[in-house]
Amino acid sequence: MLPPRTSDSHSMRKLTTIALLGAALLLGACRSTPHRAAVVDVDPSEWAGTAEIVVENTDTLSPCDIAVFLRYDEQFADDTLTLRVEVLTPDSLRSREWLRMTMTRPRKPAALRRQAVAEYRKQAILPRSGDYRFVIGPVRPVEGVEAVGVHIKKR
Repeated sequence: MLPPRTSDSHSMRKLTTIALLGAALLLGACRSTPHRAAVVDVDPSEWAGTAEIVVENTDTLSPCDIAVFLRYDEQFADDTLTLRVEVLTPDSLRSREWLRMTMTRPRKPAALRRQAVAEYRKQAILPRSGDYRFVIGPVRPVEGVEAVGVHIKKR
């Protein structure tokens, strides 16, 4: 026959269960997502300025692939587009460079907007926690671009 349960052992078991559940929730919340994307709408009648895209970084160790993507409509007439990409890091470092996007022309009318993707960085490590600002703009005014975005995928 088992000894009768005491309220102390029952309370201790309850506290242990709650602590384990709390730890599991915290571990799940601390894991960073393998994919992150941020998008900004631009003026499709004429995109001439820059669009600022802010991506918050908490993982300073994992390598990731960074891509820039555009959504465009049938008014976009070119097959390529050169962009100015400027990255501002949380510790105020700045880099500027050009990125050439290649657009594809569907053979049939598209029901949804078209999208072009260009690889910006492969196996990059974002070494600082905080906001990374991607400032992206065309080198010349263009029509038909509706949105620009950044996609970050962990490797």
